[in-house]
Amino acid sequence: MSLSTPTATGAQTPRQPGHAALAWARENSVYIALAVLVALNLALTPGFSNPLAARSVLFESAPVILIALGQNLAIATRGIDLSVGSVMALSSATIAVFLDYGVGTSICAGIAIGLICGIFNGALVSIVRIDPLISGLALLVAARGLAQALLGGSRVNLPPSDAFDLLGTAAIGPIPVVILIGLALAIVIAVVVRRMTFGRYAILIGASRGAAFLAGIPVRRTLFMVYAASGILAGLAGVIASSRLGASDPNYVGVNFELDSIAASVIGGTPLSGGRISIVGTVFGVVLLQVLDASFIMNNISFTYAQILKAVFIVVALYLQRQGG
Repeated sequence: MSLSTPTATGAQTPRQPGHAALAWARENSVYIALAVLVALNLALTPGFSNPLAARSVLFESAPVILIALGQNLAIATRGIDLSVGSVMALSSATIAVFLDYGVGTSICAGIAIGLICGIFNGALVSIVRIDPLISGLALLVAARGLAQALLGGSRVNLPPSDAFDLLGTAAIGPIPVVILIGLALAIVIAVVVRRMTFGRYAILIGASRGAAFLAGIPVRRTLFMVYAASGILAGLAGVIASSRLGASDPNYVGVNFELDSIAASVIGGTPLSGGRISIVGTVFGVVLLQVLDASFIMNNISFTYAQILKAVFIVVALYLQRQGG
């Protein structure tokens, strides 16, 4: 609830007609858009009301939620992590490389390579002081190239395994296990942002890095940890995507995921200007984008148009954030 600025005569400035309604719509735009899209699909898309369609959307949303959580942290510091999709591909390739040492070892290796990439990216940003856009672009190219080199550019099928089945197809009732993992980690990140010093530091750095430095906030250490966290989440997302696919495929896993994570973050209410983060909004932003993809696929419309519509959503979200600022 905001207070009006008093006028010279002591009276309050009257509210503009519809101001409160517009502010509410702006703050809840991602939820409104998702509700409208679901309603349109229920009315117009054959088969959308089938529970299997909703289940498929949740399966596809899980890895995107994971990388969007890391992307949120990076954007909150007024940075960005363009490497997450390629880190997913490298994680996928690493699983295949370590399969001879056991399924558990290969899964751990896939997550660990994500952490290593995140540490490297964090060092470039915080210690070498390279712009995160540049370091992310470098890793985007390098990680995907290394993933393809490890497997010779080919796809490697994963062996039957309870662990891969758990991360790829298992569900508790109608709810996929992987979406529960994603939501659990979203709750953890939300608690970190709201209740822990690290989360507050990240937001303050995004609001004003110079002021944060003068206030004694460990800027370099916080940035390092932000990109390390983004890397490990991308590594886990790569493991989940590979398990769902049933194969390690460096040419497919993680493609365009960095764009989806940025789009979901912006649409969900995390501004690219930094200083603010919206975890719940981002989760719903991911679901919105996945429902959008499903809508086009189920109506036999070219996926290209879905990408165009995603761009429109981003532009509209940025416009609404600017108006709100």
